[in-house]
Amino acid sequence: MKPPARPSRVVEAGSGTGLLHPVAPVTADSAAPIEIVLGVYLRALRLALGRSLTDAARSGRMSRSALSRLERMEIPLSVRTLGSLLQSYGVEARDVQYLSQYLPPDVHGARHLTALQRRAEGESEPGNLARRGRWDMWVDVAGDEAVARYAAVTWAASESVQYTMSRIPPGFRTPAYQAAITDPGRCLESDEPAEVPFWLAHATRNPFQRQVLLLDDTVLDRPVGTPEVMAEQLRHLLGLMGGRPGYRPVTIRVLPHAAPNDEAFQLAGEVGLLTVYGHWLIAGMNLAPWYEARSGYAHAVRDSLHRAVQQADDGRRSYDLIRQAADRWAHKAAP
Repeated sequence: MKPPARPSRVVEAGSGTGLLHPVAPVTADSAAPIEIVLGVYLRALRLALGRSLTDAARSGRMSRSALSRLERMEIPLSVRTLGSLLQSYGVEARDVQYLSQYLPPDVHGARHLTALQRRAEGESEPGNLARRGRWDMWVDVAGDEAVARYAAVTWAASESVQYTMSRIPPGFRTPAYQAAITDPGRCLESDEPAEVPFWLAHATRNPFQRQVLLLDDTVLDRPVGTPEVMAEQLRHLLGLMGGRPGYRPVTIRVLPHAAPNDEAFQLAGEVGLLTVYGHWLIAGMNLAPWYEARSGYAHAVRDSLHRAVQQADDGRRSYDLIRQAADRWAHKAAP
């Protein structure tokens, strides 16, 4: 099988520190991870049901502007408001109860502060990875709904920096690779829902999202499906990098496996830094989607991702490494 001709240039979505935009600092009174996820979820539910902001706000007993700001997490979300909105959108009572029990209490001026967080606000242990408040991490264990929320949050992000040392993430896959990676016989932790909820089709996809995909170099040689599937998948990545017609240019870099020495980075394994409505959070997929912000660990992983962008091979070198891996897989597939 002859590999496709190499394009004359590699589109660079950015270079150096320009790959990552500065975002507002996260403090103890910033939106908690679950609130950011729920803002995206509530908007998708409303759009899926064809409800206007005015109609939906009336059901939630709030103003139109308040609901709009709530969906963007500009104001806190109370348990009562969440329950009213979810019930009006037809969400099952058990799911309403599940989401409500993990929502921080709405206490004006200090709605997310706990005693642990107040101690953590001091500068005595800035590098303490165990520094975590009660509302700083959330694991969503609601099955396909949880996985769908994970997908919706990644789509809504204005900036996404993803690192993987196991599999090509959703949004970068060919149909054949997608079928192989989500095969229940191969994949115990699916990162896409087996049964797609009705509302996911209406989740907002940010058309201006800046994407950076960091691939551990072991991913290039990790078999998924047949050699033909792997060769096609890697050439698909080349198309994304090369800006061919029909492809949306993204920044893809190969990271040498030995490069990241940060403990937090290595523990994450498959993780993303997302900026959603001006809020940043760390998101990952293990046995279930998890989200974290504000904690010492979240800051460590964020900083590790920033460093990894700098350590990754440049665009031309990364392109060559992926092309060479695609050729190796194509050679294995040859009769």
